[in-house]
Amino acid sequence: MRLRFFAFLVIGVIAFDDSYEPFPEPYPTCADCLPASVHDAPGIGFSLSISSGTIAAHFYNGTVRNIAVIAATSDYAALMARLAISPPPPPLSRWEKWRRSLNKKIGRPATPNVGVIASMLISLRDAASTAVDTPDRVAVSHPRIQGLAEYDLWDAIEFAHLRPWVAADLPRPKLDFPLPAAGAYPDQLTEAHAVFAAHGKGLCEHFKHYWNCQEEEYKVPLETTLVVGFTPTDLRGEIIRTRSSFTSFQPRKGDRTFVDLGMGLDSRGTLDSELWPRITNRLQDFTKALPGGLRLDEILLTGENATHPAFLDALNDALVGNGYVLGDNKNIDAGTQLLPVKRRDELIDPAFASARGAAQYARWRQEAPIGCQEQARCEKERREADKQAELR
Repeated sequence: MRLRFFAFLVIGVIAFDDSYEPFPEPYPTCADCLPASVHDAPGIGFSLSISSGTIAAHFYNGTVRNIAVIAATSDYAALMARLAISPPPPPLSRWEKWRRSLNKKIGRPATPNVGVIASMLISLRDAASTAVDTPDRVAVSHPRIQGLAEYDLWDAIEFAHLRPWVAADLPRPKLDFPLPAAGAYPDQLTEAHAVFAAHGKGLCEHFKHYWNCQEEEYKVPLETTLVVGFTPTDLRGEIIRTRSSFTSFQPRKGDRTFVDLGMGLDSRGTLDSELWPRITNRLQDFTKALPGGLRLDEILLTGENATHPAFLDALNDALVGNGYVLGDNKNIDAGTQLLPVKRRDELIDPAFASARGAAQYARWRQEAPIGCQEQARCEKERREADKQAELR
């Protein structure tokens, strides 16, 4: 919180004092320039959920491609379902760290859970390799599964012979105030923030420059967003209030979230008509009486079954029951209106929304090195090298 306050204070000075000298970038200058093969490479995003894994690629020219949905194996689905109802994992003990390290040294997964998660990541990696070059680094997003340990995810990425763009212990900036473990970078990418990014929300144009990006975010209205997921295995929701998709402060302790394993599409059985009223009630309870008298500003969807007509009707009933009106009616009071978000008139497939947001972050990181800032000459040198290569 102190970081945000300090950043806003500095940004406010920059914004309102024309004589103010630009605040120095918090990272040192990079010793070398990124080669075009790295700088221009697509950003690869993976998304893990209880029911599946998905892949998207974000290319240098701005296009985004949905690559594949990989259905969960029985082992993976059982693990993720168990983690969804497990308590948050404690920090690793010295003995656990030693045992995990030993397993990795002899070529085994750090733990059995890591092996199961890695098997999904390997399937995603192989599927990505059929559409683009075999990925080297990936950004991975996931829902707020409270029992999922980030250190298990990082070890699973390593076992799959990949490197993470989102992790702890990244290079820290030269700033004299408290920061999360990954410095000014996110050490998690939650599904809600990734979906937010996939719709063009919470993104800054000058992402290569820390303070310029902060200044852009400061000028964006702070909105309250509901992200709802619906899959064969679960119904889930999260409410976030943020200006930035890739804030280092995620997840926030006060954000509302739930995962309900008893309300997925496959739970209909022979009582199809009973599921939809239960979903309406669950979502209505979840979205009523937000802290501080806040109201929802927008709704985003995620998950393979989020466009199921009966689910959309149930969601609509829940929101109408709390005084919202879906649509763009200028005669309706703004406090009761909820506008579904679209990007450039493009409907984002909810099944790929989280992976597309992760791919957006990966694309940024391909172009903006972690821990340092490129020199101004680098872009010119890359383009000159491209021209020379074309002449050969």
